Amino acid sequence: MKVMESRAMKDEEKTEMQLKEAKHSAEDSDRRYEEVARKLKTIDDLEETLASAKEENMEIH
Repeated sequence: MKVMESRAMKDEEKTEMQLKEAKHSAEDSDRRYEEVARKLKTIDDLEETLASAKEENMEIH
């Protein structure tokens, strides 16, 4: 009986560790996604600014 309880405790500890690792991985993925989203927004803004500048330059010349 003690052996089964010991294995159950080990399995539970292993499961808890896996859950913590999964949560950490998910949080890291969320941070990376947010960083990529911010960079993409910056690129979109720069492309829009460049397009406007090109239009203004065409009007001047």
